[in-house]
Amino acid sequence: MRLNIIKPAAAYLRQQLDLTPDQEEVAAYGLQLLLYPLLDFALICLAGWLLGCLGATVTAALSAALVRFFSHGAHSRSPVICALIGLIVFPVLGRLALASAHFLTGVSLILTILLGFIVSMFIVWRLSPVDSPAKRITSGEERRKLRLHSLAAVVFITALQGALLLWTIQAAAVVLAMSFGLWWQAFSLTGPGHRFAAVLDKIIIGKEENPHEASNL
Repeated sequence: MRLNIIKPAAAYLRQQLDLTPDQEEVAAYGLQLLLYPLLDFALICLAGWLLGCLGATVTAALSAALVRFFSHGAHSRSPVICALIGLIVFPVLGRLALASAHFLTGVSLILTILLGFIVSMFIVWRLSPVDSPAKRITSGEERRKLRLHSLAAVVFITALQGALLLWTIQAAAVVLAMSFGLWWQAFSLTGPGHRFAAVLDKIIIGKEENPHEASNL
């Protein structure tokens, strides 16, 4: 089920640049870090555009990505599955934000944002950053900094939501999309979020669940 476009690209670089096997492995890893996020984001944007919710989709994806950069979270061991999850989740969140904006306005919208902020802050404070085989946290100081940065990212997103609402109530859909992206990332820090990723791995890849990834309850 894996679509591996990195290995052929790395092999091509090895031939052209006369790389050693170790250098080829480093090149493949660098290409993966650069290419997969760009492809994932492009596909998410395309799906959002097709559903007529490009702005809200991008907003939800960027909000989740900002917090995830520091907090980490549940992930699949297959880049293809990660891409598929993003391709489905963020356009759906964007579409949901546009639909919900007509029903949540004024006080109800503010209460929804505040409630989500409180829950997200608690989850991020309690569970972030998530350690994983792909992103090892090597010291307590690093863990403390990542947690503080994660909390700061949540506060920043919420402050930006408040500023947008003060500017114009027409920003309700964008504000909701920011909340949905934040909530999705908070979910990825929890035990259910890790188990969700592990189940997808087991079903699609056929590998056994990683106990470490499913233990952050």
